[in-house]
Amino acid sequence: MKLSSIPVVKLPIVDASTDPLDLLVLGLAYRMKQLARTSPKFIELTHDRAFRIQIGTDLGVARQIIVDNGQIDTVSGAPEKADFILQFADSEHGVKTLMKGDPTAFMTGMQNGSIKMEGDFGLLVWFNQVAKLIPPKVPKPVKEKIKFARQFLKEKLGR
Repeated sequence: MKLSSIPVVKLPIVDASTDPLDLLVLGLAYRMKQLARTSPKFIELTHDRAFRIQIGTDLGVARQIIVDNGQIDTVSGAPEKADFILQFADSEHGVKTLMKGDPTAFMTGMQNGSIKMEGDFGLLVWFNQVAKLIPPKVPKPVKEKIKFARQFLKEKLGR
């Protein structure tokens, strides 16, 4: 199923839409809020820093992650000028690139024009450092069960 086949609906109660990139960036912001309370490394990266990073698409989807002296917030749209803007050609490309977590994917996208960046490129380095902290640590017994489940699904589905 292509992500672009999902209908996009605005969800005003949670200040989000069903756009895949908007939901992903909203999830990233919520995880960053959790890290701001629990991760010494993340707290060190956000202490005495104030900036906005906007992640969006050429089609008008945009969400800002606001870092304000260790506090993390998010807002949809572009209410204020962001310090760094990361813009993808479309939501599907943005989701795939961010989920890949590979800095070379950003370089390839910039070279072929599907990713545009403007502003303080030092914040891209900051974002890459934070991205390493985003995935939660999975306990070894859970990893083993995930491996077993993947193997089971592979056998049953033939993929």
